[in-house]
Amino acid sequence: MTKFTTRIHLIASTNDLDNDLVYLQRIMDVIYKNSAVLTRNWIPASIARKKVTPDIEKADWEKIVNESLDAIMRSDLIIAEITLADFNQGIQTYIAAQYKKPTLVLTRADIRNRFVSGISNKFLTLQQYATEEDLDSLIGTFIKKNRIPERDLRFNMVLDRRIVKYLREKSYETGENKSEIVRNILENEIKQKDDH
Repeated sequence: MTKFTTRIHLIASTNDLDNDLVYLQRIMDVIYKNSAVLTRNWIPASIARKKVTPDIEKADWEKIVNESLDAIMRSDLIIAEITLADFNQGIQTYIAAQYKKPTLVLTRADIRNRFVSGISNKFLTLQQYATEEDLDSLIGTFIKKNRIPERDLRFNMVLDRRIVKYLREKSYETGENKSEIVRNILENEIKQKDDH
């Protein structure tokens, strides 16, 4: 059986944790049931902080922002619960889309009347839900569609004569097999894009 280690960042508001916590906990349960992990489990810290001081101004926002951005970068997928939308969720969702992270945007509110419904981006999936059971289906489907197996993936490629000749010569020169040469070329291309 293939082991999956999909990393997911959960974005949500802490403004109404009393009502949202049951849904957020269900989202986390579904994530774990689908062999995925959270890159940043921020909910317990938020609950503890609110118990100590409900004053949102006393939060260490620089630390929270840096941890959230780091979690986005380390994640394979993003899930944003936006029923009680705020700037925090909007900016994190935007950043995730800019980094081409598949993002599931969930809300219990009518999605047609939301700003996010006007965004056209192939990495954003918008879904409305009403029950915890809806979350099971929506999140499970999203993770299955976008997860990456832990082990390397194999695929076939059709190459023209010129490329095959180049790979054969390069393989002879370097002692690497053709797959390693192609993989190195792709990794160098990705690294150059990441550096910009």
